[in-house]
This record gives sequence, C-alpha cells and structure tokens, in this order.
Amino acid sequence: MPKKYHINIRPTPLDVDFVFKFKIARGENCINCGKCTKVCIYEAHKRRKDDQRKMADPNTVVCRNCFRCIQECPRGALEKAIDKDFANIGGRYWKPDTIISLWKQAEDGAVPVTGAGYRGPFTGTGFDSMWTDMSEIVRPTRDGIHGREYINTAVTLGRKLNHLVFNPSRQLTSLVPDYIDIPLPILFDVPSTDITTNVKLALIKAASELNTCIILPISEITPDVEKYYGNIIPYFTVTEIDTRKDIIKKARLLAIEFNSVLLKELPAVQKKIKELGHAITIIRLPAKKNVEDTAIELARNGAEVIHVVADYCGREADHKSGTEGRLLKDIVRAVHQRLVEEGIRDEITLIASGGIAMAEHVPKVMLCGADLTAIDIPLMVALGVKLYEKPENLMIFPDKLAKISVLILTQRIINLVGAWHSQLLEVMGAMGIREARRLRGESGRAIFFEEIDKDTFGKLFKKEK
Repeated sequence: MPKKYHINIRPTPLDVDFVFKFKIARGENCINCGKCTKVCIYEAHKRRKDDQRKMADPNTVVCRNCFRCIQECPRGALEKAIDKDFANIGGRYWKPDTIISLWKQAEDGAVPVTGAGYRGPFTGTGFDSMWTDMSEIVRPTRDGIHGREYINTAVTLGRKLNHLVFNPSRQLTSLVPDYIDIPLPILFDVPSTDITTNVKLALIKAASELNTCIILPISEITPDVEKYYGNIIPYFTVTEIDTRKDIIKKARLLAIEFNSVLLKELPAVQKKIKELGHAITIIRLPAKKNVEDTAIELARNGAEVIHVVADYCGREADHKSGTEGRLLKDIVRAVHQRLVEEGIRDEITLIASGGIAMAEHVPKVMLCGADLTAIDIPLMVALGVKLYEKPENLMIFPDKLAKISVLILTQRIINLVGAWHSQLLEVMGAMGIREARRLRGESGRAIFFEEIDKDTFGKLFKKEK
C-alpha cells in the first residue's frame, strides 16, 4: 500500500485588502464599553493599541457573521452592511461567494462550512446540474479526511498498453511505456496573466511541496528554478523543440501547443523528443467545436496525454459571443465516450481544465471521464487576486503582492490544495470509492439534471413538430 498522502496546512493570513460579503461598521454612539471584545470569540473587536480606552476599527477579516456582537451591543453601535465591491466581483460563473470561499480556504486550509443548511437552488448550469451519489455516507466506517480507511488519490499520466504480449517462452515482449504517478489529481495550469517573480516562485515551490506539477511557458523557465525541473511542465510550440533542447531533455513531462501539423506529424515529433530525453508528452488541445474528433485522431497517432482546455468559465473556447457553447462537463463526456467507442480510452490520459472553480468540480469532471484536472484562477484568488468577468476575465492584483514573501504565498497555495484534497477525500469516502483512478468515467455514480428532467418531463412538454 502506498504511503498515505498528507498536506501540511498552516493558517496564513495575507496582508492585502480583499472583498468580504459584509463589513462591520462602528457608529459614533459607541461608548467603548468593550462588551463586543468579550462576546466575539473570533477577536474581530479589540481595543486600540495606542489608547486602550477606545475601540479599534472592527476586523472584518476574521468575522464569521455570527452577529453576536451586534445583538449584545448595549448601544446598538454596531451594524453589518454588504461590502460595496461584493456585488461587482466575479460574475455569472465565478460567483462572489465562490471567490470568498477560495480566499478563506487559502487562509486556513479548512473545508468551508455554511452552517445554516442549504436552501437552494438545487440545480443550475455546468457542474451545478450534476449531483454525486453519496449513498455510502451512511456507512459507520466512512472515513473521509479522518483516516479510518485508506483512500488513494493518486493518478497516473502516460500512455498505457491495451494488452500485453508474451512470446512462447512466456516472456513479456510488449514495451511498457513510461508513466508518472502524482499523489492527487490536480496540476497547476498556465497562469492566465502575467505574474510577478515571487508569485511564479510560490507556484513552483507549492507544486514541488505538494509533489504535483505546474505547466509553465518554456520562456518563463529560468536557470534559478532548475532544482524544481521535476515539477515543471515546459509548455511550448513544435517550432521551439530545436531551440530549447536544454530544458526539454531535463523534463519529466512536456506540454505542446496543439496545431493542425500535429495531427499528421505527432509520431515524428514524439520521436524527436524521446531522442532528447524520456519526457511524457501532453498535447494541449483547445476545447473547440468537434474537439472529440481531434482527440480521437491524436489518440490514434500515439498521443500519450491529451489536455482538453475550455475557457475560464468552462465553455467551448470558440463559442460565438452571445451564445452559450458546450460546458466542460459535456465536452469531457463527449471526448471520453468517443474514446470508449473507439476502444482506446484505456490507452491515454485525459486532463481537463477551464472553469474548475470549486473543490467539488474535481471529482465531478473525473466522473465525466477525465483522469485528472488542472487549475489556474483559484490559485490566483488564493493570493489575493480579484476576478471580474466583465470586462472579460479582468484580474486585479493587489498592490502589495510583489512585496509579499514567497513563503507566505507558497503556504496559501498549499492550504487551498489541502482544503480541496480534504473535500475530495470526503466525496470519495461518501461514494465508497477508495481509488481516485476509479472515479474516471463512472457517470453511473452521478445524476445529471438534464437527463432526469428529459426522462421525467420530456414527453409531457415535448413540442409538436
């Protein structure tokens, strides 16, 4: 049995202004009695350091919205109001509550808890229209994050054999392809915007400590990060192979930008790469219309790993403005199903990214058919970046971010992934699944709203032709 995978989380506040759902305001009628300091267990209220007779401004960062201070204040001097930026941040997909949840998970590494029960809606678009089968949650031995039973979250990247061939002497004649195991089904994707040096180093160090990998443009890989080459996946075009041999020969994994040339020349490209080293090649494939046809052709030509990349809201990369386009869950299901029909699904590894915004999206996209995921925007939110969908994919970096130590930024990324890992264990435990590899394509363990809606009401409301 593999050694149990553990992520070392540590509470790590970040000294930058961020958005919160509520702001605490102290009115002029405050008499500085200090009652709020006694009733608040989160220490949102303290006295001023320079004058202990007066109360300091409330600390919204630690507030958990219990409202006890407001109820206990003898003068009614405290009130909570909606943060003016709360309604503007995010958008239709990256909801404000999602962004705030990511920030808090990066701060303490804990699983988010709402505490008041869920009052709906019970469905929506994308992953919100998909529910997982939690029938095993009633088992008294359910372990989740508590470790009573072993749950393995490791996954494998690389080409796999469809069958083994032996000679008459019972000796194996099949050449077993190279493969790489990582302890959790999450890679760090290419940062979607320019990042400062300390942010880049934090992402690389966090990937190293978590024993996963980060995809970086080959131009961003400098000699000062050479010791982390085992956790860096260089991302480049076919034309850059001859000019960056020094990096390619040291890498364990490589990501190549897809173009039409690869459809015919993939075997030759892979041969050239294998002559330089032993890296496994990932084809980064935009999730455009008919992406499943392209994936099939790549797989037939010997692709080892195919990375299907949707846009940042989890939709087809080339859908027309004003139209919805297919969602990532539907794209992955289509690619997976086509590979199954062709009888080659077990031969390749399928990565999915784009719109992976919450921990629950990881097991859900794997149930749709992916082997693992890659995330980008959640990592940026963990470091205090504010996301606005309109104008499209606008990211606002904190002014102080470039001056914050790499250690702090690294730990916040580790905390976020630690929280996601804990939630993955909870979901797998509740589903009775002990191997993350078994999540792949287990769509029978999920419920899709569109399908049950069609089965239940389709005949009643079907339009007459």
